[in-house]
Amino acid sequence: MCVWQTLKNKREWIKELKKVGVTRYLLWETYRVSNPDGYGYSQFCEHLKSYVARKDLTLALEHLPGEVLMVDFAGKKLHWVDESTGELQDCEVLVAVFPCTQYCFCIALSSQSLPDFIEGINQAMLYFKGLPKVLLSDNLKAYVSKPERYEPTFTQLCEQLGVHYQIELQAARVRKPKDKASVENAVSQVYRSVYAPLRNEVFFSLQALNGAIIQQLEVFNEKSYQKKEGSRKSLFETYELPVMRPLPSDLFEIKKITRAKIQRNYHIFLGEEKNYYSVPWQNVGKQVEVLYTRHHVEIFLEAKRIATHCRIFAGKQQYRYVTKEEHMPKQHLEWKKAQGYDADYFLNKAQEFGPYTRWAMQQVLLSRIQESQTYNSCKGILHLGKTYSSQRLEQAAHRCQAANKATYTMLKRILVLQLDQAEEESTQLCLGIHENIRGPEYYQ
Repeated sequence: MCVWQTLKNKREWIKELKKVGVTRYLLWETYRVSNPDGYGYSQFCEHLKSYVARKDLTLALEHLPGEVLMVDFAGKKLHWVDESTGELQDCEVLVAVFPCTQYCFCIALSSQSLPDFIEGINQAMLYFKGLPKVLLSDNLKAYVSKPERYEPTFTQLCEQLGVHYQIELQAARVRKPKDKASVENAVSQVYRSVYAPLRNEVFFSLQALNGAIIQQLEVFNEKSYQKKEGSRKSLFETYELPVMRPLPSDLFEIKKITRAKIQRNYHIFLGEEKNYYSVPWQNVGKQVEVLYTRHHVEIFLEAKRIATHCRIFAGKQQYRYVTKEEHMPKQHLEWKKAQGYDADYFLNKAQEFGPYTRWAMQQVLLSRIQESQTYNSCKGILHLGKTYSSQRLEQAAHRCQAANKATYTMLKRILVLQLDQAEEESTQLCLGIHENIRGPEYYQ
């Protein structure tokens, strides 16, 4: 008697086996209660295995070279450390693979947001050096706005990406991982070949992390197959890359535009990331248009571009200033340069007044154990030169050199009392001639 003839519904066996605590042995015992002369345990398991295999058949799909690029986010995240705060920053990992050769790519991104997703696709295209005909992804929020089995609706920007690269967008069926089995397998390979080797490494930027990821990817893709000749990379370059279309001259970029007012500190505020970018100080108070992408910020005044910047991203840090020196007024530029002062800075500045002023500055710098404690005095000396003229400061320093000592207070007192302008008179002491004076002949 066939084991399955004792069941009203063959599917009940499979349902029972999925329940917590239910084992094949327990099912066999239940079967033997009603069939004492039925199959033994080993035969029962063999029939059960055969039935499950027939119910779970898979189709071996043939993938054409360079046809489909499958992408998906890995379930597990990677991390990097913000050196300024010591905070651990999580990052998502986007995996892309060509199923024909299993040649894959992955990149760490700040999030699964639409801008980051598109950045990941762009970097994948650069890595593969060519364009597929189809882009297949899971129903990610950044990719699909309305899931539907036969005709899903894609996000507007992804539609624009498809038009830019002239590739077809496709989405896998909801809760059907077999539609993208190759990328699911690639994620597992990335865990073993990228995550594991980097598990004990510490990275202080997203760029450093991605640099290490690329190195591990190269090792993985160039590793020879165990059961056939070649590697993922060699097969990709032989069969897939030649049939792929070349990349366009420009990658697809999200471009946004907004208006802003130039503040009194000659910066505009970009609200999306909450950071500031400088413009020439002469334009303070004017309204400008700001055109920005993921990588660049361009500022226009009446259709004329007046400033360009590299856009900054740094995790949760906000309200930072990006300032170019050519945008600063002269007095602010001088102040900024002075914030990085050291002994060389003050000595070079003093040399502009003259050698005696440089000597006096050197005396002040050596007057304290901690050199930085003298910087305020050094700034005061430079201010004296602007207040009383460089010639008078040089004369005052010359007068201090005669005493072999110089301080800010000494120089200021000389200048205030105009002692630098008084002529130095050589005074010869005369004691007169009297009986207590011994002449040279006394020592003969």
